[in-house]
Amino acid sequence: YTLADWLRVSDLHFGHYRKVIKDSQILRWTWNSAVIGVLTTVLSLLFSSLAAFAFSKLPFRSKGFFYILIVSGLLIPTEAILIPLYETTLHLKLIDNIWAIILPGLTNPLGILLLKQFMDGVPKDYIEAAQMDGCRNLGLWARICLPLTRSAIISVGIFYFIISWNNFLWPYLSITSQENMILSAGLPTFLSNNTMSLNLIMAASSIAAIPTILVFAILQRHIVQGVAMSGIKG
Repeated sequence: YTLADWLRVSDLHFGHYRKVIKDSQILRWTWNSAVIGVLTTVLSLLFSSLAAFAFSKLPFRSKGFFYILIVSGLLIPTEAILIPLYETTLHLKLIDNIWAIILPGLTNPLGILLLKQFMDGVPKDYIEAAQMDGCRNLGLWARICLPLTRSAIISVGIFYFIISWNNFLWPYLSITSQENMILSAGLPTFLSNNTMSLNLIMAASSIAAIPTILVFAILQRHIVQGVAMSGIKG
């Protein structure tokens, strides 16, 4: 086929986007995914940065043991905890609630591991000077460590957001209504009903990809800087 023949056969026009928006709740699913992604990212960064600061700068007993215990969570696949996670969520009456997706997403230990490595690079002289001026632990975390590891925090935040955005299995099991579904769980339902319409599939997939592309485009400078900093540190 020539390019003109391909365009005519494929029937490319913006009407497919209107049909996808009209025939599905893709805008609602996108909004749910964005809300869950932002909340998960913000809360995960808060807890991960606090834990990383404690492991990096604060002395306490059994620090090594607890650090290994947390990092060992990377060895446990999500599929292995689905049944107890579902039973816990059911007991807490969080089924078909966005918090059923947000709360389990706060337990990713990778952010603690990465942020600790960056906070280890914060000079001890800065910490000691701030302590001599009467700065307490939360002040050290907020005024010293967070500003000096900003690029790393943004990079980890993008990582958290993309994981939340692409999460499929657990949202598919914990959300039962169409209104509360997120994009990764609701989109396959729409696509399965339109398997013979390639144009609608591509239009829906394009809509789903827009938010993550925007996030990366806006914050790509910080991603590159964070990778460069990690390379220099290594």
